Amino acid sequence: MEKAQQAIASMQLENSHIAFYFACFWYQEDIEQLTESILTNLSKIQVLETIQGADRENVRFHWHEKFYFVLNFDCYSQSCWLEGEDEKSIEQLKHLMTECKTLKKS
Repeated sequence: MEKAQQAIASMQLENSHIAFYFACFWYQEDIEQLTESILTNLSKIQVLETIQGADRENVRFHWHEKFYFVLNFDCYSQSCWLEGEDEKSIEQLKHLMTECKTLKKS
C-alpha cells in the first residue's frame, strides 16, 4: 500500500472510542503501516503488545506512561478504532485525538 493510500481520511470521537477512516480499502497485511500512520502522530507512546488474529489485530500501548489504549483493526468490516482500557484512559480520548490531529498537520 502506498503512503497516500494509507492516509487517514477522517477521525470521529465517539463516547468510548475514536473511529479512524482511511482513504482506501486495506488488507490485513497493511495493518502494520496503518498502525504506524496513526501512532507516529502521537507523542510519548510505548507499544506494549500486538495481538494478531485471523481477521482482527489489536495493538496495546500506553500514552504519557499512564494511560492505556488498544488500537483495533477488523479486516472484514474495514473498521479501525482506538479505545481506552479504563475510565481514566477513556477520559483522555479527546486529548489524544486533539494531539493526533495537531501533529498530523505539522
